[in-house]
Amino acid sequence: MVRTRPLSHLPLTAKIVFLVALMGAVSIATALYTTRTMGHITDDYQALIDREAQSVLHVSDAALLLGESSRLVYAVLTEQDENTMRAALATLQRLQAQFETQIDTTERLVPGDAAPLRSIREQAAHAFTLAARIVDAAARWRGDRALQIIHGEFEPALRTLQQAMNRQRDESTDRFRTASVQLGHLTSRTILNTALAVAGGLALVIALSTWVAVSQISRPITQLTRHMERLTDRHYGDPITGTDRRDEVGTMAKALKVFKDSMQREDRLAVELAASAEARRLSEQLVDLTSAIPGAVFQLRMAPDGGGHRFLFVSDKAEDLQGRNAQELLQMQGPLHAAYGLDEDAGALLQGAFARSLRTLEPLDFDVEALRGDRPRWIKTLATARALPDGAVLFNGVWLDVTEQRNQARALAQVAEEKATFLAVMSHEIRTPLNAILGLAQLALREPLPPAQQERVEQLYRAGRRLLRIVDDTLDFSKIDGGHLVLEHAEFDARQLLADLCELFEPRARDKGLALRVGLSEDLPPHLVGDAHRIAQILMNFVNNAIKFTESGEVAVALEAEAQDSEGTVVLRGTVRDTGIGLTAQQREHLFQSFHQADATITRRFGGTGLGLAISRRLARHMGGDAGVDSTPGLGSTFWFTVRVRRADGTVRPAAPALPPLSGAPAALAGRRVLLVDDNELNRLVATGLLEAGGLQVDTADDGAQALEQLARAPDGTYDAVLMDMQMPVMDGLTATRRLRAQQRFATLPVIAMTANAAPQDVERARAAGMDDHLPKPVLELPLWAMLARWITPSGLRAASSPPERTAAPGTQAGRGLQEVLALPTFDAAPLEELAGLLAPGHLDALRERFARDGDARMRRLGQAWEDRDWPALREEAHGWGGTASSFGLLRLDALTRLLEEEAVRSLAAGDGHAPPAVLLDAVREALRDGLAQLQGHALQARSPQTGATA
Repeated sequence: MVRTRPLSHLPLTAKIVFLVALMGAVSIATALYTTRTMGHITDDYQALIDREAQSVLHVSDAALLLGESSRLVYAVLTEQDENTMRAALATLQRLQAQFETQIDTTERLVPGDAAPLRSIREQAAHAFTLAARIVDAAARWRGDRALQIIHGEFEPALRTLQQAMNRQRDESTDRFRTASVQLGHLTSRTILNTALAVAGGLALVIALSTWVAVSQISRPITQLTRHMERLTDRHYGDPITGTDRRDEVGTMAKALKVFKDSMQREDRLAVELAASAEARRLSEQLVDLTSAIPGAVFQLRMAPDGGGHRFLFVSDKAEDLQGRNAQELLQMQGPLHAAYGLDEDAGALLQGAFARSLRTLEPLDFDVEALRGDRPRWIKTLATARALPDGAVLFNGVWLDVTEQRNQARALAQVAEEKATFLAVMSHEIRTPLNAILGLAQLALREPLPPAQQERVEQLYRAGRRLLRIVDDTLDFSKIDGGHLVLEHAEFDARQLLADLCELFEPRARDKGLALRVGLSEDLPPHLVGDAHRIAQILMNFVNNAIKFTESGEVAVALEAEAQDSEGTVVLRGTVRDTGIGLTAQQREHLFQSFHQADATITRRFGGTGLGLAISRRLARHMGGDAGVDSTPGLGSTFWFTVRVRRADGTVRPAAPALPPLSGAPAALAGRRVLLVDDNELNRLVATGLLEAGGLQVDTADDGAQALEQLARAPDGTYDAVLMDMQMPVMDGLTATRRLRAQQRFATLPVIAMTANAAPQDVERARAAGMDDHLPKPVLELPLWAMLARWITPSGLRAASSPPERTAAPGTQAGRGLQEVLALPTFDAAPLEELAGLLAPGHLDALRERFARDGDARMRRLGQAWEDRDWPALREEAHGWGGTASSFGLLRLDALTRLLEEEAVRSLAAGDGHAPPAVLLDAVREALRDGLAQLQGHALQARSPQTGATA
């Protein structure tokens, strides 16, 4: 809005009249001010005289009354008539009343002197009291007593009172004098202000007249002149000012604006003619460019609610990709999936992808499979989203044929899955006989043997352990290389980690005559959050090499904080320094490569795969750091690594010990009874020998079915734990565990997987089935004792009343209320992405599709069990969903099935008097429906990125 200057709408004559009127108004205002101020001064003089003079008179009268009272007291002393003396007492009381009246009147006149007047009143009361006592003594003919009161009390009190009254009178006089002076000054200021007002008014009128002449007349005319000069040069950017004025200047400005508009219209017509020609050229250029792009370009406008859409532009190549030519797509009014040639089921996924982009304005990137003729084709959609002023969203994108890339990705995924399967099978097949070799060697070493046989068995055991390390290194390298490594984030004690490391390697160092030293910097927080097991693995690789290649001197291990920030991130630096053979620059260059050692003679002398250092560097880089070595030939080497961890704040669960304890079987395990379930007789013999050597009682079963029968026959509390193989004939360990968990009496019995299936997905399957822990084969004594001590010693026992733990999704816990569970998100992609890291590429899609297919069938079984009041079946079905739902990101479904399982357990305990609420079953059904819809939508969005990652 154009700002209007004051007075700009008035003609020049009106402005002059306004200035004259303003001068008159200033004069009148000055006269009124002077008259009013002088009147106030006169009133103040009169009030001063009335108030202060009257107060002085009343104080003087009070002084006279006081004097008269003192004379009366002295007269009584000479009086001989007793009646006259008694009459004097009444006179004193009258004089006292008159005195107080004068003081009260003075206090009303000058309220500000209330405090000193109250003091005078109190002193006077005391004096009059003394006077009454004097008169009373005289009336009793006690003249000596009266004189004593006069000289000792009355006269000092009278003098003090007279002094106070004199001060009061003097203060009133001083106030009168001061107020008179102030009123005189006020009179002078009033006269001065009047003179200044007259002068200021004249100056204001003169200044306003000057301003009117300059701003309302001279300056506007100058601006109009400048506008005319710029219009001559065809500069239209400056707005014409003054068109809203109603005076002579406004008339001139309006005329100039009409002239400017006419010139602009003429120039605009010329520009539009040139722009029309350029638009035709750009349109032809755009058509040529879209024809050169390998895909079909489109522009789609979609309503905010996703209900209405319209193609604004489609290039000619759309017919080859979508089966419809550009004109058909531009005129299409049907559902969006019709443009892709999809059915309604696939269209729902398509609509979901567009709906998410409508809400978030994130770019579209997804693939869909559609039939084109007699063969399926994969169409990729890439598009950006931009909000329009009316709330609609404009998608600018391209359709690409990625059928060949998808086929290649599928082939690569199949190769990767076959590779993972091969590694898993090889791991199982190697670990199974290796379990027997190491187990029998450990049992043999427990017996007294001739020295030669003792040496051979020890060599056999060391060779088996070396083979086990090679298998573990190969599997670790495969997991890292395939992107399946999952890091743990748990709290650990850096001091304890070093202490365990020292305890583990000190015997080896001592046997070689080496000193093993460890150190921790003072600035390193003692409690950190990270993957303590992987950090310990790096340190163990470095320390193992240092001891191996150092013949004399020492090996020093140190941890320090290389950097810390205010958000709690710590860059942990670990170093292992030795006084060994050292490394040349050429050796250092290839040291951290896979399957490579510093010298070929090292492999011949010490063995090994050459993976340890390569794995260490990759682990460090996975944890946000790096690894390297500083070395001088002949002087030793310093291997170092850095990882990113966080300071512990108490909100993260503590980690299990990073290194196994070195003690034998804990004494608390002696006499405990376990059930060993394994189909391999040799494995049973080995494990039984180890367990019995540790003081445990062992019963065995050949498969899961036999285990269930033995457990069913045994009284409660017979077994402290079950060691269960996973792959067995008749009934595998997973099925047996699920059926075991369906029975309330075995809800808290520890079940530990003891299997050669050691891949991450195997661990996940075991926990999802209800197993408490996972012990990979070959079974070694130290991990076995640590595992059993954790679960069946008194400190490791769970409360008998608590249900078995199931792998919980982040943010969930059993036992929470229904309302709290319903507040959980239906779907969270984080657990699904973590699961993707554990599986071979492409395998997740198959699992996801199978989970979605089985969802409705399981829901029907749940409903049927609820209607039949079959609480064991209801609990089994709900338990079977536990962990699996959370692995696919269905957090609400996972938590609801936990609640349903708890309700089924309560119903089993209460008999027919209790049934799970129907609202809980409805909530499970709704969570399944919504969760599957979001899971399918995520799958559609994730397919393209997964393809890229796999390729």
